[in-house]
Amino acid sequence: MRNAFRFFLAMFLFLPLSLSAQKLLIAGCNFNKIMLIDKASGAKEWVFDIPDYRECNSASLSKNKKTLVYSNKHEVCLVDFKTKEIVWKFKPGKGQEAHTAHFLPNGNILVGVCAIPKARILELDKNGKILTETNFETGIENPHGQFRQIIKNKKGNYVVPLIGKGTIAEINPKGEIVRNINLKAPIFSVKELKNGNWLLSCDGGRIFIVNPNTEEKLRVIDNSNIDGAKMLFMTEARMLKNGNILASNWNGHSKDKSQPKLMEIDKNNKVVWVLKDDAEISNISAVSLVER
Repeated sequence: MRNAFRFFLAMFLFLPLSLSAQKLLIAGCNFNKIMLIDKASGAKEWVFDIPDYRECNSASLSKNKKTLVYSNKHEVCLVDFKTKEIVWKFKPGKGQEAHTAHFLPNGNILVGVCAIPKARILELDKNGKILTETNFETGIENPHGQFRQIIKNKKGNYVVPLIGKGTIAEINPKGEIVRNINLKAPIFSVKELKNGNWLLSCDGGRIFIVNPNTEEKLRVIDNSNIDGAKMLFMTEARMLKNGNILASNWNGHSKDKSQPKLMEIDKNNKVVWVLKDDAEISNISAVSLVER
């Protein structure tokens, strides 16, 4: 009996993190808070009220979980996670909009600024000092229609979904466009997968997986094949370790407010989890998984 107990105890200790151990960092346009919630229960474990809220489409927790950075349209802020005090603010400039702010693997912060005549991609250090700046022309006159979430890929280039054009531009640090793919879709978010493919989410209720080398759409999820929810404006989406997709479903442009704001979609396009409805969570356009 004792040996059996030891066996089950050992099995328990080496099990992967359960759903109750998975935390989600959420933020959003039309949502004046940033929250860390328990994925299984929906319990709010950390809530930050954004001062002078404008529009938050990006939030990111540092590796050591001591600081958080977020965008608020006209500023980027670094917050002490424990005290909730703002450590510093970066203001891009009059008429410019900051919609991307997230930590890079090296601890620096990537900031995307929509602007004319040229948009700006910045890398800041932990103190908010500009380390690098890349400027490029988007061809979109209205800064608000340029982009939301950009990334830095494994090659060191920046991948920018241009909402107003329906294209994705890969830009080197010199500001030169080295790749331009026309997907004819207003893409909100891009994530580079381990195999180099792109996970894309966009308006019109669509999620794509695209091979950037061939421009082939390897997978399309939309309202014709999803099982369990209606897709609205698909904002940030992430690939989970189990191969499922965690996707935020922004309803700000839709009269339908009944759909889940956050859902997990399996490999068969079936919705296997949704965030429980909560009146305090008005909308979600930014999400990341936090293992604790």
